Amino acid sequence: MIVTGTVTGDKEVGIRLRNAPNQVRMSLRQAVTEQTIRLQRDIVTQKLQGQVLRVRTGTLQRSIDQVTTESGDTVTGMAWTNVKYAARHEFGFTGTESVKAHMRKIKQAFGRPIAEKEIAVKAFSRNIKYPARSFMRSALHDAEQRIIEALRLATHQGIQH
Repeated sequence: MIVTGTVTGDKEVGIRLRNAPNQVRMSLRQAVTEQTIRLQRDIVTQKLQGQVLRVRTGTLQRSIDQVTTESGDTVTGMAWTNVKYAARHEFGFTGTESVKAHMRKIKQAFGRPIAEKEIAVKAFSRNIKYPARSFMRSALHDAEQRIIEALRLATHQGIQH
């Protein structure tokens, strides 16, 4: 018995398989970008508006930035801040800090109200124990399952196209 058969669409299948890595990478890049933007938004709107820290000046909120980069086979999403005091909030701090000499306005003396005036404060050192109040790591931890599922879905969609 002789059996014959033909495969139709073999060229299309070959092209699809050759393009799959590019499609998966593009799909993953889009998912990483979306999740990084969402992480930035969660840090600003949830963690820095009362869940972990309260807004005082808005400087820390405005400083939260994000970027997605691609290098070879790696797509990386990062959220960060360049505000110096952010690390103390995120990780805490125990130790001695130096306070520079400065001017201070006072409105009371010995517990009694007085007319506002400026006084000179000499430089001094103080021991502090500042507790960690994570706003970035905790936001990433809260989003972990959502991010994993988004990357899984993006990989699947990249393979399907």
